[in-house]
Amino acid sequence: MKTSEGCDAAGSSPTASRDETLAAVRQKFQKVLLVDDSKNLVDTLAIFFQLDGFSARAAYGGSQAMAAYDEDVPDIAFIDLVMPEVDGLAVARHVRLSRREKPTVLVALTGWEEDPFRRDAESAGFDYFMPKPVDPASIRRFMAHLACKNMESAARETA
Repeated sequence: MKTSEGCDAAGSSPTASRDETLAAVRQKFQKVLLVDDSKNLVDTLAIFFQLDGFSARAAYGGSQAMAAYDEDVPDIAFIDLVMPEVDGLAVARHVRLSRREKPTVLVALTGWEEDPFRRDAESAGFDYFMPKPVDPASIRRFMAHLACKNMESAARETA
């Protein structure tokens, strides 16, 4: 199955090797912020990203996420929508209101896939919606797809 921009369903470009795709992902999205009130999930994902060569930071709630964002702006953030105290929607609004020169790609993580959650995530400023449970393989495919889109966009700009 093909997705937009000529990337296949796994996120790969027909002309790029797996190593080239991973290198492109790391170049574009080196700094990763992971946000969830589940410490086990965040710590597991942080280890996964670090093993793949990324700089990954963990935040165990919305307040920690906003502080981590303000301290060091990530290239991409995976944020749980439903958390106690400060939810993921508030974190996304905080990020978007900061109007940094380089925008952070925001990915909503949630076990709730119904339309109201998707609409709320989109209106808060999320770029993508990823249903839980997430695993390293699904995140790797998602990141490869983003890199593939980025490589093809860059190729069109130089053509």
